[in-house]
Amino acid sequence: MSLPVGAKTKVAPISAGRDPLRSVPSVDNRLGILGALLILCVYGGWALSVEFSQVAYGFHSDESTYYMMGHSIASDGDLAYRVEDLMRVWREFPSGPFGVFLKKGRDVEGVGFISKPPFFEIHSRPDSDSTRLFYGKSFIYPLVAAPFVAIFGTSGFLVLHAFLMALVMLSAYLFISARSNPLVAFLLASGFVMASVVPAYFVWITPELFNFSFVVFGIFCWVYKKVASRDSVPYVGQWLFTPVSDLIAVALLAIATFSKPTNVLLILPLLVDYAWHRQWRRVLSCGFLFGIVVASFFAINIAITGEWNYQGGERRTFYEAYPFQTKDASFDRVGMDRATDRVLTEEIFDREVFWTVFGHNLGYFVVGRYSGLVPYFFPAVFAVGMFLIAYRRRVGWQGLIACVAAAEILFLIVLIPYNYFGGGGVIGNRYFMSVYGAFLFLLPPVQRLWIAIIPWIVGSLFTAQITLNPFFSSFHPAEHAKSGLLRMLPVELSLVNDLPVNTNPSRVKVPFGKELPFQLYFLDNNAYSREEEAFWVKGNSRAEFLVKSASPASRFIATLRSGARPSFVKIQAGNESKEIDMEPGSVYEVVLSLDDGFPYRGTRIWVVSVESSGGFVPMFTSGGGDNRFLGVSVSPELGR
Repeated sequence: MSLPVGAKTKVAPISAGRDPLRSVPSVDNRLGILGALLILCVYGGWALSVEFSQVAYGFHSDESTYYMMGHSIASDGDLAYRVEDLMRVWREFPSGPFGVFLKKGRDVEGVGFISKPPFFEIHSRPDSDSTRLFYGKSFIYPLVAAPFVAIFGTSGFLVLHAFLMALVMLSAYLFISARSNPLVAFLLASGFVMASVVPAYFVWITPELFNFSFVVFGIFCWVYKKVASRDSVPYVGQWLFTPVSDLIAVALLAIATFSKPTNVLLILPLLVDYAWHRQWRRVLSCGFLFGIVVASFFAINIAITGEWNYQGGERRTFYEAYPFQTKDASFDRVGMDRATDRVLTEEIFDREVFWTVFGHNLGYFVVGRYSGLVPYFFPAVFAVGMFLIAYRRRVGWQGLIACVAAAEILFLIVLIPYNYFGGGGVIGNRYFMSVYGAFLFLLPPVQRLWIAIIPWIVGSLFTAQITLNPFFSSFHPAEHAKSGLLRMLPVELSLVNDLPVNTNPSRVKVPFGKELPFQLYFLDNNAYSREEEAFWVKGNSRAEFLVKSASPASRFIATLRSGARPSFVKIQAGNESKEIDMEPGSVYEVVLSLDDGFPYRGTRIWVVSVESSGGFVPMFTSGGGDNRFLGVSVSPELGR
């Protein structure tokens, strides 16, 4: 992808019909090029100097599937799953794969048209070769990565990511600098990339960074001509002011759509903008090209597997045993059914809980502790704020992008209310990564340096510990939320069984309750493991946990026991809290009234916290080897 390089221009007067966003003091691309080169050198050097299999702790999320697909294309030239693919994993990763999505193929016999999306159906029969298997994920990301993998091995995925991040930095800078001074543009562009969780996904062999980048590239190719002056751009970038730029934009957005079909909405701002200006030829050409590119990729998928939906049909996930690993490890015997063929409308649109879940999810999406935009994608929140404040400098195409971005968010909240962020092993919201790129283009002209620093300051307070240690954060996705500002944000109760804490099974679904059974989800390290019917809270600490019960309850009952030292205890459940000043060896029973709790798939959830000041180490008070710093023991119960 060619991009314009350094140039300067003087301010052009604003004519009556000119886009007000073109009123630019100057254009200087040197800082943008420097920023892109720094990212490429740092992250590219990192990619080439680390042994991925040694520093990555193994596979997580969907990495195994994309890893095997990328190597299969690079080494075998196909996307069929064979025993050689499985052997290739063990040669590099002693722990083997984890979570491989596979599906059986089908033989196509014909195509028919239907009245609902995707408006056609494929008539097929089971594959004549019952042992032939394919990967149940989109092939576009591993296909693009395959040349890099062929040259650099597994590190080739990261080399690709380094190029993508560098080009995003340059694209963001060019867009912003067309309306702002160079230093402001550099800060905003670099902050958009670096002061978020984007760098953490650099080490993920999954398409999140790929999707994010292609959305940025696609929208940039469309809108750059609307904010920049053609006279200020050198010859190498003149194509950005021709109809070719729109066709490239459409192709890039089509690729992002095949990778993640919900991205289909992102083509609408371009089409609606040209329709509004009655440029019907562009509407038709862009719409036709978008449809052809998307349809072509799905047609390739049909040619490979016999189905257009790479996540449908006979699709299974494999975690501990894999087809062809042993004679008994067949596709039907060792896999878990994971076909995605329909929307669970009966669960999503449950009248009793829909509006409660939807209302909470709106808030969680913005400020949630594990998935919120504020902590993980603050530059997007900053862009929306500036877009709303600078209403006199907004233009129509920005409003179109804002509407589509909002629609994408509503789509996630409504159709995936109990997992809108991508599952327990993720950082932030990986499903939002694609649309995050669109928020860049909501930024109005910014001239003040102190404003441009805001995304860096706020974003880094939340994400610095993640992005500076991405491998650890990726394999311990709950740790960063156990301290700092994130502890102040609400826990997404609608995602309870997919929260990152679920990656440590010993800390979730811990059974308690003699009369009314319930489960505890420990959200931090300030509570020790269960001992019989109780657990200890760490001294001078506040332990927070979730209580989930399938039975109605109106009271939370806690029996508190202090140890060898006095302790001041504060306990809170729901909207009620109590404080107890405990002497050494004392026992108190505390009863707190509960509200109705949060409805979660037939259960109710409450947030409870116990704070203990003071504490003791048993090793120094009663001997033995117990070196824990204990505050107060808690025996929890629920009552009607």
